Amino acid sequence: MTHLPQHQPDRRRDSRFVANTPATLLWEGVSEPVTILNISVYGALLDTAYLPPIGARITLISDHLEVCGTVIWHGADRCGLLLSHAIDPLAVIDGPSVRTTEPPIILKKIAPGRYA
Repeated sequence: MTHLPQHQPDRRRDSRFVANTPATLLWEGVSEPVTILNISVYGALLDTAYLPPIGARITLISDHLEVCGTVIWHGADRCGLLLSHAIDPLAVIDGPSVRTTEPPIILKKIAPGRYA
């Protein structure tokens, strides 16, 4: 009788969100461009060509995020981070909405190639 490996359920407490967000990873004087592949309240999966060592203290910066953390694992061109405090993953993915109170501008064609 052969024993098949059992699937381990994902025991993470927090949901992950697909991000594909460009960012910068800083550690020990190194600045490396990365892509945040997915993110949760306390963690992130990064894609990068140059990986910091496991245990490295890092700072992750993107348009809507600046947070410290620790590299907890890495593989081929990827690493996992444990963030030092809770963040809002949706803010990293979506960013703030741009709203205006001005009414929209409507152009009317008054002659060939001329609008007012």
